[in-house]
Amino acid sequence: MRQQKRIQDRQGLLLNEQSLQILVETIPALVWRAKPNGHIDYVNKRLLEYFGSPLEEIIGWGWMQKAHPDDVAFKVQSWLRNLEVMASHDVNCRFQGADGAYRWFNVRGEPLRDGDGSVQNWYGVFIDIDNQTKARERLRQLEADLAHMNRLSMMGELSASLAHEIKQPIATARNNASAALNFLDKQLPDLGEVKEALGCIVGDADRAAAIIDRIRDQIKKVPPQKHRFDLKEAINEVIVLARTAIAKNVILVDTHLTEGALSVEGDRVQLQQVLLNLILNAVEAMGSVEAGARELLISTEQDHTGVLVAVRDSGPGIDATHLERVFEAFYTTKSSGVGMGLSICRSIIDAHGGRLWAEPNEPRGAVFQFTLPSR
Repeated sequence: MRQQKRIQDRQGLLLNEQSLQILVETIPALVWRAKPNGHIDYVNKRLLEYFGSPLEEIIGWGWMQKAHPDDVAFKVQSWLRNLEVMASHDVNCRFQGADGAYRWFNVRGEPLRDGDGSVQNWYGVFIDIDNQTKARERLRQLEADLAHMNRLSMMGELSASLAHEIKQPIATARNNASAALNFLDKQLPDLGEVKEALGCIVGDADRAAAIIDRIRDQIKKVPPQKHRFDLKEAINEVIVLARTAIAKNVILVDTHLTEGALSVEGDRVQLQQVLLNLILNAVEAMGSVEAGARELLISTEQDHTGVLVAVRDSGPGIDATHLERVFEAFYTTKSSGVGMGLSICRSIIDAHGGRLWAEPNEPRGAVFQFTLPSR
């Protein structure tokens, strides 16, 4: 009886293994298994069909030949790190299919442990995320295009201000050049005064070049480039760009900026775009105020968590029920607006790991604030 029961148990176990094998081979998933040391020793039929290769070329570390050259090092490092700490494996990378094209996959793996906690095997799947990944990339590109269009629109609005800022150092340079010529026309030219005038001309030319460079940075179309820069310097540059609009609307500007350099990491042009958007919005809002002072306050604060930037105005303010709606795409209270500026600003701040929001300003007006995390 015992012998017969053992035979039945073995037959039942064999049947279960066969059923499990059929299940793994037929389910609509790309399945793999690895030994405790990380060597792949099994992939199911669907995964082999995707690779277009026999099992012998994939097992062990042969799968590395199918990984994208730009991803293979990252994938291997992640795998080795997870093997070392015996933690779940979860990484996105590209693998080449039988047609020669690469697709994005989310590769996941879980360790099967015994009673002592040791890893017996690794089991995992390849989840095709190519369509989602490319859709996100297209969305990022669309957001970048919209941000670029928004910058061009703002530069158009500031054309008079920009023309004035450029003409100023040019006019000063002309006056200094005229002075240098007068010094040279003297019977006994004072070369010291001539040298001083020529030095001023160089300084004026540098000022004009710096203004043009800032304008060019705002209008050119380049991918986001994050690096460390002085946010205070960037804020002051934006105030200069908006100076004519500020003067036209008779607005008093005050700044309460953190002492010393305020180093942040991010895309300088994009963050200046956010600041310029907020400042111009505040200027336009206060332009409709007949009574009371028109005051614009730009402030920064810094602590161990990051930086807080606030733009406060004394305009008519925003209805409390609309404080969140103003960030929705195509929502606008302006007769000539399209409602994309603040939506783009929020996307930029989100991409920098921060947060942008609006609140009422006391005693009147609105305050727009955004944070940037410490790195």
